[in-house]
Amino acid sequence: MIRAIGRAVVTVAVVIYTLLDELLFPLFRPLIAWLSALRLFQRLGDWLGRLPPYAALVALGVPFVVIEPMKVVAIWWAGTGHVITGTIGLLLAHALSLLVVERIFHAVYQPLMRIDWFARLLGWMFALRDRAIAWAKSTAAWRAALGWVRGVREWVRGVLR
Repeated sequence: MIRAIGRAVVTVAVVIYTLLDELLFPLFRPLIAWLSALRLFQRLGDWLGRLPPYAALVALGVPFVVIEPMKVVAIWWAGTGHVITGTIGLLLAHALSLLVVERIFHAVYQPLMRIDWFARLLGWMFALRDRAIAWAKSTAAWRAALGWVRGVREWVRGVLR
């Protein structure tokens, strides 16, 4: 019983997070590409990539500790009846995560992989994520959500034309 509840919670979390990624990342891809092409951000990425491993961990950890809890707060807002505020907060936190944390992670990935415990932890987390996504993709909820995402994408394309 507890295992079934845990699987249901994981499935819902994975589906919602992946839906946000599927919906938001394509919207931010042009902005990310534009920012990445700017000399300032190229230099910043190069500098971050040359940091010693534990300095790289701090460079990633500080924005992560600030931005990621914002997602939990936004979900709490939505769950306590502030649906619009929670939804806007979740979208903003996810956007910040894509634009800041994700970019820093890619810049400091190599130095971080020189920290043995971090590399093992990250490998374990990626394997767990991959198993959760594979399991979620096998469910009817995933197929329904994927159809919904495709419909939203087509609607957005129609609006933007």
